Amino acid sequence: MKGFMLIFCSLLIAFGATAQSKLGSQTPKKSIFITSILLVLMTLVSCSVGYKNDGKEVTWNTWNEGTGYTSSHVDADPKTFEILNDDYGRDKKHAFYEGDIINGADGGSFRVLTKSYAADNTHVYVSGELIEKAHPATFKVHSYYFAEDANDFYWDGKALNVRDKSTFKILGSSDSWETHWAKDKYNGYYLAGGVITDIDYETFHPIEAKIPLQSGDYAADKHKVFFMDKEVPGADPATFKEVDFYIGQDKHRAYNKGIPTQIKDYSKLTEVGRLMYSDGTNIYDSHFNILPKADVATFEHISDNWYKDKSHVWWSSKLVAGANPKTFQPVPAGGFGGDFNYGKDDKHVFWNDSIIQGADPGSFEKMTFPDGDSWTVFDRNRIYEGKDSPKLREYLKKKYGK
Repeated sequence: MKGFMLIFCSLLIAFGATAQSKLGSQTPKKSIFITSILLVLMTLVSCSVGYKNDGKEVTWNTWNEGTGYTSSHVDADPKTFEILNDDYGRDKKHAFYEGDIINGADGGSFRVLTKSYAADNTHVYVSGELIEKAHPATFKVHSYYFAEDANDFYWDGKALNVRDKSTFKILGSSDSWETHWAKDKYNGYYLAGGVITDIDYETFHPIEAKIPLQSGDYAADKHKVFFMDKEVPGADPATFKEVDFYIGQDKHRAYNKGIPTQIKDYSKLTEVGRLMYSDGTNIYDSHFNILPKADVATFEHISDNWYKDKSHVWWSSKLVAGANPKTFQPVPAGGFGGDFNYGKDDKHVFWNDSIIQGADPGSFEKMTFPDGDSWTVFDRNRIYEGKDSPKLREYLKKKYGK
């Protein structure tokens, strides 16, 4: 595995060099696309080199395109150190995960069960973290997420506190992050954490979800509907569906994260921007509460968190008092569009829904400077976020003569 990763890293570098040399012959759009792919691959992909032991020192080594090769000292005994796999190692006293000592682990009895799971004579670990109450002598790993011992089942390293192991079943693939539910003859189990007692075993099932547009966090039996490990009050299991992420719908109403809303039919809502909805009569916020004072006919999404109608401006669902919708705009953010949190009109500058006292809207900007912080927020008189820098001073002098 380690050799494969090294070969992969080398091929990635070679591919990057070859592709970069050919960018000049591509159209601008294709060139930008190829460059973006390379940046993702060569900056985010980390190639693990693993442990090295020269007999005098043990080191943990990694390489990626963004930071290059790094090597850190491992507090291990070189004479007794063993490399167990890419991530785990041990010496006569300690066990290690990615170069760090695993607190409480016994090096002498430490062993790897699978790539992520390991154990000593008294404990079980996943990715170097202790699995509470797991029994190492009987611990079995069934898949990346699913394991068991003589007493319990485990999902992603967490005990499920199963009441009856003999009737327990995973409701979905045991090797998929999309699986959220399990059951035995007494309880339903929300795998991320939570137990639902006294279910109807035969009819308990996950509400079908279209991943990733829906969460998969709803389940039901013939009597009740559940969101995560809580009952959804008043929901009808026969007609309940998940229609959007965390949004449920039955014959009665829509539900947001399992909470009943005043929306009767979610399908009749039109999304306005990222956080608002309209039914033609009212504007609703992300919790389906009516947005006071909003004029449906003129309500619009400006950009990001900003909204307005003919008379008002909102940041998220908060009314921005004093803002003039005719002249309001998000503060430009250095060629990256409007800012999420700073806005301005002809008289004021705003942070979220509050006026920044004394700020000059005519010269208020958000930019990056090579010798400053990642973002600097300023006007001709003052810096509001970030730090002063020679490039900023040069910019202000050129633009305002100061």
